[in-house]
Amino acid sequence: MDDSSPPEPTGDGHYERLSLPGSEFSPLDALVALVRERGLFVLVAGGVVLLGTAYALAAPSRYTATSTVVREAQSEPEGIPSTLPSIPGLNIDPGNAGRTGLAPSAYPNLLTSREVRLAVARDTFYFPETGRRTTFVKHVNQSPGAVELLIDYTVRLPWTLMEGLGRLFRDADRRLGASGARSPLLAPSEEEQRALDALEKKVSASTQGTGALGGESGLMVVSTTAADPTLAARLNASFIEHLRRRVREIRTQNTMEHLKFVRQRLAEAGRELERAEDSLAQFLERNRSVIAGGGAPTLSFRRDRLQRQVRFKEQLYGQLQKKLTQTRLRLQRQQPVITVAEQPTPPPEPSAPNRSLIIVLSVLLGGAAGAAAVYFRSVLASAEAQESGREKLEEIRGSLTAEEIVQGVREELGRT
Repeated sequence: MDDSSPPEPTGDGHYERLSLPGSEFSPLDALVALVRERGLFVLVAGGVVLLGTAYALAAPSRYTATSTVVREAQSEPEGIPSTLPSIPGLNIDPGNAGRTGLAPSAYPNLLTSREVRLAVARDTFYFPETGRRTTFVKHVNQSPGAVELLIDYTVRLPWTLMEGLGRLFRDADRRLGASGARSPLLAPSEEEQRALDALEKKVSASTQGTGALGGESGLMVVSTTAADPTLAARLNASFIEHLRRRVREIRTQNTMEHLKFVRQRLAEAGRELERAEDSLAQFLERNRSVIAGGGAPTLSFRRDRLQRQVRFKEQLYGQLQKKLTQTRLRLQRQQPVITVAEQPTPPPEPSAPNRSLIIVLSVLLGGAAGAAAVYFRSVLASAEAQESGREKLEEIRGSLTAEEIVQGVREELGRT
């Protein structure tokens, strides 16, 4: 019988498995192979579809709450000049005084910074899945349930192992770097670090730099994800509030340092003015009669020099007093630097997972897996039908034993 002729049915009415005759294999042969191996195709494809459908139905819903904030550039309050004239002898640039160097473009990084996340982690929220109101740190570190343990050590086993290794490395770094008293913000505890890692995956920020508010003063969209819509909105509001506090802390810290510097320079200028006035008073007291008589021009020149020094010190002292008043007013003002344009609200629909997409992908993947299984079985059947193919299969089976694998490794290492 020619190889290209269709196979005859066996005695029980079933066809022999289709072999692949190399270049003569056609799409029709593939269709015939799928029909004859329909049992294998249905088992493999159905198993993949069942796994994908089970995951789509069992995966917890995730809700994403969004809000829009305006990143405002800070301006000088009314009645306070933005700059002062240059003052000889004053080692500051009045035009840059009070500026923090914190541009609105830095707000997304501040939102996801460790300080802001740690402040949110210490906040108290209501968690519907446990029915308790507690801090985010305690919620993340509570003992997992039986179902969560089963998922962690079956489906999520690779990720569980990676998280465990990462935790070991963090603990080792913390022990090596621990020296003396440290701030809890700089060295969070192990429980707080877990909460920080969890929050890092739940929050994101994107900027919109186009339109009338484009450039430095633009819109920023804050997104937070949680298993409950109300919790997602609460997390969003907490992030915005702590971001606002963090920005104000940075600005206040800069202004306080500048205020301290101006006070020190004002005290120095006051002492210099007092010494200049004392020198002028002593000079006039000693040489009053001579200067009044119009004699000794050298003494008149010296008197004028001392008077110029007193006037300069008075001007310097007065300018520093103005600068001190300006800095105090800047410190006392309560101008918001972040304005919420769109408040966070509980989302009506979950954002993830996309169950329909998962099922469709599992159907496509199942079909591909079933077709691959049929193809490999046909390849094996074709190899079994040939003498050379049977020898190659026997060699493959014999080389895949544990003893042969160990022997191959030893030969590669140069050991017999």
